[in-house]
Amino acid sequence: MSSLQLKLNQATISLIVSSDKKINTLIMIKQILLSTIVFVFFSFLVINTSSCSKERVESQDELNSYEPIDDYLNEKKEDEQEFVIDTSGTGPIIGHDSTQIWISKELLMFPDSSDVDWPFTVKLVELYSAKEMIYYQMPTVSQGKIMETDGEIRVRAFKQDSTGVWQELLLKVDRTLRVDMPSDSIRENMEVFYGSGTDENPDWTTNVTSLGGNSGDLEFFSTSTGYMAHIGKLGWINCGKTHLGSNDLTFTSATDHLENTGIFTYIPKYQSVLQARDLHSGGIPDSSDVKIVVMARNSSNELYSSYLQSTINSDGSVPIILEPISDAQLTSILDNL
Repeated sequence: MSSLQLKLNQATISLIVSSDKKINTLIMIKQILLSTIVFVFFSFLVINTSSCSKERVESQDELNSYEPIDDYLNEKKEDEQEFVIDTSGTGPIIGHDSTQIWISKELLMFPDSSDVDWPFTVKLVELYSAKEMIYYQMPTVSQGKIMETDGEIRVRAFKQDSTGVWQELLLKVDRTLRVDMPSDSIRENMEVFYGSGTDENPDWTTNVTSLGGNSGDLEFFSTSTGYMAHIGKLGWINCGKTHLGSNDLTFTSATDHLENTGIFTYIPKYQSVLQARDLHSGGIPDSSDVKIVVMARNSSNELYSSYLQSTINSDGSVPIILEPISDAQLTSILDNL
């Protein structure tokens, strides 16, 4: 190989090596730039996401908070009436809303099945208006079905045992108790419902034997002043009948925490009261005109409320905005449902 060819080959090799180095350098620069861009992008994404999350938390913190509504409702609910029975008498006990109870010691027994003598005490709660049912948190729903109702009552009897301890009395086996419930407008086919469930989640059933009671009248009979039935168990009684419905309401708010509020839906056609559980009320029939009352009280004992009217034909979300209200104003709303 000539000297000139050798020099040319060496120059070509040098050029190739030099070009490779430049290419590698460019590739490295490109990788560095790409890594930097990716790093900056993800840093921005993390910061922005954190900022949005913080804004959402701050937004949640800015929602108005309230104390549990139970205390307010307990302050407003109907008093339980007491009657001391010390003789046989000739007539019924009559409540202040005209409920009549035909009771005697011959119908009653202690939990251990022993007989009862005078005196004993009868306690009565009468709930005939939507306001009274709302204050007592006794909605008219039976196993998911709304109830048309003409009133709720609770009848209980008590007596001290031989040791001085107060015992809640029971009806004797195969005995029933007559109750009369007043009404200005008699409704047809009203059944005898018994309170079931719990205080926190009350329910109603017509199956009294499932509650340990005796067989009584299945339906209320009409009288000149309202209804009459022989009941098979002491406790909560509802004069009502069920209606099928499939529409559900969900309650939301962009301004208020609703968890501690009282949310009630009233259906005037049926005199039915629903209380929202977990911000949800269901089983509302199509074409139902409803009145929705939401109430709340804060840590300063200030009342807030929202009142809505609507016709329900489908599932829906109900936005709630609570506004300050006086006790007198809220009472007036409930009086006029």
